[in-house]
Amino acid sequence: MDLSDFDSAPAADARTTALGWAAVPAWADALVAGRPYRSVPTLVAAATEAAAAWTATDLDTALAEHPRIGERTTEPTSAREQGAMATAQDDVAAAIARGNAAYEERFGRVFLVRAAGRTPEELLAELERRLAGDPEPEVAEATAALADIAVHRIRATFGIPHLTTHVLDARTGTPAAGVALTLRTAEGEVLATGETDADGRAGLGPDVLPRGDLELRFDTGAHHRATGVPSFHPYVVVAFTVTGTDHLHVPLLLSPFAYSTYRGS
Repeated sequence: MDLSDFDSAPAADARTTALGWAAVPAWADALVAGRPYRSVPTLVAAATEAAAAWTATDLDTALAEHPRIGERTTEPTSAREQGAMATAQDDVAAAIARGNAAYEERFGRVFLVRAAGRTPEELLAELERRLAGDPEPEVAEATAALADIAVHRIRATFGIPHLTTHVLDARTGTPAAGVALTLRTAEGEVLATGETDADGRAGLGPDVLPRGDLELRFDTGAHHRATGVPSFHPYVVVAFTVTGTDHLHVPLLLSPFAYSTYRGS
């Protein structure tokens, strides 16, 4: 779906889409009423602001049909988000099942956490941490988790890449367009490919990157050859470690005989 589709859809259709992000009717109505957004960050900001008003009642409404972590579900979005549970060891899966039951007995609702991008072990650790908390703070934890899931689903709906880059040619002070890109694991598994646009920008990768060491290769030699400029580096590889699920920006400042990079925002 393109954001323009959401902006221009009939109110009932747009509301159905928003309820798929979080089943809180008043929140969905507010997002529909706030159209048009014209950019995903604007929509995310509006969704986040509206979610700040969620109550325990809103939380319980949203969780009425929500599957448990590790529970088989035919709902495609939840099944995809919990895909990592298919790799869970038997003891971890059993511990999560016990934790789910204990959580529901203690707090009276399904344990909620954004499963996308988290390993079964990380899900278990979060479950155990929150199970030890008190009921009132846990309402805030759970509503924050619901908002986190909603933002993740909004980004996934509109295909927002999890990794972005911007390549600037320092020799000319202009964007480096058409630079081929390859995102891969440290073991060499290719996750995504692409190239920079006319503004030197590109988005790559699955919606959530795997944890661990990744490499982003820039085919800078071809860029310099295309502009008739001799260069020293045939390509540039930027290695970085993914430790969380935040969006990552890896820019590159390029010259024929040097380059620099940093973690952007």
